[in-house]
Amino acid sequence: MKAELDRYDWAALRCACEHGAAHLAGDFLLLAAAKGRGEAQALGLENHLMIQSFPQEPAVPAASVLMAALAQELSVGARTEILDLLLRLVDNDDEDVSEACRQTARQGLWLFYAEIAAARGPDTVAYACDILKLIEPDRTRLSEPGRAVAGQDAVHGRGQQVQQVGEAGRFSPA
Repeated sequence: MKAELDRYDWAALRCACEHGAAHLAGDFLLLAAAKGRGEAQALGLENHLMIQSFPQEPAVPAASVLMAALAQELSVGARTEILDLLLRLVDNDDEDVSEACRQTARQGLWLFYAEIAAARGPDTVAYACDILKLIEPDRTRLSEPGRAVAGQDAVHGRGQQVQQVGEAGRFSPA
């Protein structure tokens, strides 16, 4: 994640807090180190990357940093907040920025499938599934039966148990 942070001149980017975005590099490191979701949310990163549903200058570099963070060991709370932020970045009110963030997320597509398979919690599974619905170019892979992971409906997450793989485990993209 540090290598990804170092790729960007954060001070040159305008943050939603109307200051330079230099502080974001440290905030991302604090996010990755957060022990729980409350601690991760307290950083308020969404208020620096977005104004309501409109992304700000650091949004696309942030997507890249958040993807790098997913590849490392994180608490479930930090992982949940990172997936939530990524979902906001790939689905927002600026089509160009959304698409740029989607392209970044597609580079790590299998991280989202791994997130589903890990089933760390219903929110991490749900966020990963929602992101996949937006970025997965292979609609067939999304609709295959057998997406159920360890007896859990991996598509819908939220701890729903499935008795057998088949229609109950089938993903229906929106």
